Amino acid sequence: MKESVDLLIYNIKEIVTPIAPYPKKEKLIKDISIISNGAIAIKDGKIYDISSNEKIRDLYKGEFEIDLRNENIVLPGFVDPHTHLLFGGSREDEFLLRLEGADYLEIQKRGGGIIKTKNDTFSFPEKILIEETKKRLNSGISYGITTFEIKSGYGLNIDKEIILLEIINKLREESKMKIIPTLLLHLLPEDEEIDVFLNDLSDILPYIIEKNLSHNIDIFIEKGAFDIETSDKILNKAKNLNFKISLHIDQFNDINGVDLAIKYNANSVSHIDLTKEEKLYTLGKKNIVGIIFPLERLIFSKEPKRGREIIDSGVPLSISTDFNPGTSPSLNFPLIISLSVIRESLTVEEAINASTINSAYALNLSDEIGSIERGKRADLIIFELDSFKKIPYFVGMNFIKYVIINGEVMKVV
Repeated sequence: MKESVDLLIYNIKEIVTPIAPYPKKEKLIKDISIISNGAIAIKDGKIYDISSNEKIRDLYKGEFEIDLRNENIVLPGFVDPHTHLLFGGSREDEFLLRLEGADYLEIQKRGGGIIKTKNDTFSFPEKILIEETKKRLNSGISYGITTFEIKSGYGLNIDKEIILLEIINKLREESKMKIIPTLLLHLLPEDEEIDVFLNDLSDILPYIIEKNLSHNIDIFIEKGAFDIETSDKILNKAKNLNFKISLHIDQFNDINGVDLAIKYNANSVSHIDLTKEEKLYTLGKKNIVGIIFPLERLIFSKEPKRGREIIDSGVPLSISTDFNPGTSPSLNFPLIISLSVIRESLTVEEAINASTINSAYALNLSDEIGSIERGKRADLIIFELDSFKKIPYFVGMNFIKYVIINGEVMKVV
């Protein structure tokens, strides 16, 4: 007698998944498993079994079944480890200014950039912010994203950052997808002395942990934002409270932010456009994930092949949308895959590992998500394609047919 499961997906042309060990780096980042003519059994929101079509169909029957007729492929859901999904307003004017040659600091001095988004965000009632962010979450699902890290960062003072974290947590509680809240310190408050800010932050960090608002902290270490000395003081306090650390570094200027990532054994570092080769090697040895943003790098006309350089330096690479209103306003993850292959010189296999298991590892979630393995969350993407190599080939196009989140099937229209 066949065992009953909640969902059975069978006649799968290709089941494509990362394979241990994790994180994937160096030569192993090219390793993926492909099961041809396979099937997946799902029970209680988790992968219950995965094997050949014949074996799975002999063992199980599904309360609900999907027959892919040996025409479609299945991948793990994309994990987006770095987003600024919660904000109000838009910044299309500075997008055009940047194309005319204006740089980041120049736009910020004109009242644009992060300052504009802060003002726009808090001009909206909370209800509207939640509604707009839910729309973005649903858009992300349609592009195969099943896990979102969402940063605060548009409050620019402690009280407002707490408000943003509370909103992110409301979204997390209401969503079936996995949402990871992160406290982001973007810019120092303009109307507050550094010592006062640091004292206030020291008081509020234990509260954030106690109320389970976030267990992750990120700092934008850059000229015009947080310097090394201030960041070091903050990270020392955060580390003592067991915050998981990720850092924005070396995006526009190299001010040695990477040294703090190494000192505090960060989970991940983002951007790393200007990080020196010898420091990349150290990051790789410590399994600190390097997150890059292929679309942001295209928009800023940055030198291509940085992704290749990072992989060749031994750093476990992750790719992300960096979704935000100023520098990367798209959630089209298949496009991110295409750009990582075309412009960053990744192989398709490397791009799959970088968008799934390495991103999960960056969030300390590789035991739960990021690959199709027994016992992991059933977060899956079904592509209406017959080969995983066609994902980057169809540039900017979305062939996702179904997204499965925690075992629940969502049809993509």
